Amino acid sequence: MDKDFCGFRDERGKCEKISVINQGLKEEIQEIKKQNDVLKAAFQDYKSSLRSLQVNKKQDGIVDRAEGGLGENKLKEL
Repeated sequence: MDKDFCGFRDERGKCEKISVINQGLKEEIQEIKKQNDVLKAAFQDYKSSLRSLQVNKKQDGIVDRAEGGLGENKLKEL
């Protein structure tokens, strides 16, 4: 009785290829997560700067009356 193991080799090769692809995708996801963390930090800095500018305006007696300005509601949206 001859047994044919050709199909087994093909399946093993597919699994190895899938494993390599999965590893590549995991690495890409990690890189995206790192970039996302950097963007979150930059956004927090930006929000903080905007709040600081608004505080400075109030202290200087400057009122932002233009529509769409950085009023209290706009800052809360951020």
